[in-house]
Amino acid sequence: MGELYLFYGQEKLLIREAIEKIKSKYVPEAYEVVDFQALDGEDVTYDEIVNVCRVMPMLAEKRVVVIYNAVFLEEGKKKAEKSGSGEARFIEFLENIPPYLCLIFSAEKVDKRKKIYKAIQQKGAAKEFSPLSFKDKVRWIQARSAKYGKPMDQSAAVYMAQFTADLYHADGEIKKAVAYVTDKDEIEKRDLDAIMSKSTEANIFELIDYLAEGKVPAAVKILNELIYSGEKVLVILFMVSRHFMNLLAVKANEGLAFQELRNALNMHPFALKKMVLQAKNFTTEQIINILALCQQLDIDLKKGRIEEKKGLEMLLTKIGEMRKGHPRNGRVEGDL
Repeated sequence: MGELYLFYGQEKLLIREAIEKIKSKYVPEAYEVVDFQALDGEDVTYDEIVNVCRVMPMLAEKRVVVIYNAVFLEEGKKKAEKSGSGEARFIEFLENIPPYLCLIFSAEKVDKRKKIYKAIQQKGAAKEFSPLSFKDKVRWIQARSAKYGKPMDQSAAVYMAQFTADLYHADGEIKKAVAYVTDKDEIEKRDLDAIMSKSTEANIFELIDYLAEGKVPAAVKILNELIYSGEKVLVILFMVSRHFMNLLAVKANEGLAFQELRNALNMHPFALKKMVLQAKNFTTEQIINILALCQQLDIDLKKGRIEEKKGLEMLLTKIGEMRKGHPRNGRVEGDL
């Protein structure tokens, strides 16, 4: 009997490992050249997929075909060559997978209303790999670290979970930590302080935390570290602006229960909890004014009216002065 899978979601590391597990089950490494095929779902047509799938295995138990980045499963993603009769033939093929074939699709997002998704779900298995809860991410980090031969204590795992974007990022940091603590039996938080690179998003969270507390020098230090590491100033400005847009959304939905707020804003619970706390340090009017400052700085930077680093430092200073309870809080006058 043929096999059909769809793995989708934001945790690409878990998707990759699920695919590798299936591939190793049917196709030994020595046979991969002839009995394993990977295709780019953004460029391949339905007919091309079917043609590849009709090739029988030469040495392995099953032929494994993986369609990475299957964008045709996303909402609104349908190229001209993938419509009409081609799509109908493809769905018919999915409903009658040959017994020698294991066909796997991967995608970040899917539209569950699409006929292709329904066919995969009906005739095979569709599994979502969503971001882990914070508690599960900590457990995953500890289990992964132990797997690599160096257990990690609870405080270190919590720290790593907080300042890594996803499991790919966390996995890379775990490998660095394992290589760093060669003469120790366990990885501690102080070891991570020495070698760990936080995601830009995590750095922005920490930067906003400092601004909310009025600790502008600490926020500027993070800014300088981001710039030194090669992050573009306009990217940093965009992420600061997006962060305050999210804070504005949190303020607009004050009064909702946490789960209702999470459903309304579609945010990771850990990130949302931090934003709820940060939002308490600013009024709605202050956040609107901050967004106006971000927009003006974006214009000034693109027109070359102000030096990039100086412009961002001035923005952070003004935000730090605008937080709730500060004597200069309220509407900001003047340009950056």
